[in-house]
Amino acid sequence: MSSTSPVKIREYDVHDFVGLTELVAEFFTFHRRLTGRGPLPPEEAATLIPQDMLQESSYVLVAEPPDGKDIVGFCRVELHEGAYFLREIGVTENWRIRGVGTALLRTAEDYIKEAGKTNLYLSVVPRNIDAIRFFVRRGYDIINTLELRTEGPDEKIQRTPLHFLGLQFRY
Repeated sequence: MSSTSPVKIREYDVHDFVGLTELVAEFFTFHRRLTGRGPLPPEEAATLIPQDMLQESSYVLVAEPPDGKDIVGFCRVELHEGAYFLREIGVTENWRIRGVGTALLRTAEDYIKEAGKTNLYLSVVPRNIDAIRFFVRRGYDIINTLELRTEGPDEKIQRTPLHFLGLQFRY
């Protein structure tokens, strides 16, 4: 963790469940909007945590401010087929651009180094230009960025042009 970080980074524990639920709902709502879908209700976020995030193959970190009242960021690293993937990293809006995301990322990188690995893989929604810039500034290389999906029966994806890396995509 960076010595200039305004937060303490630590491993998730059960007392963080309510705060993590709120952060997960905020994180997935933001990402669902980027892909033309509606918000993720908190009750659905609450089911994602035990079903997906707290599996044995996952390592979840939380960022806690000095007052220790709430958590303001989280990330999840997952071991999948011998490689570590950063599945989610999110910081609540009020705490962005303060080094919280960097502290979470660096702590996740330290975790995989302790496990004897050097590469941390991740994927970013192409519309999330801020996230792409965040990772590139921290030494990550773009190896691929294409993800495809179909519309669900109850959704309509907003299809607008996206210019990225000199290419035009439509969503």
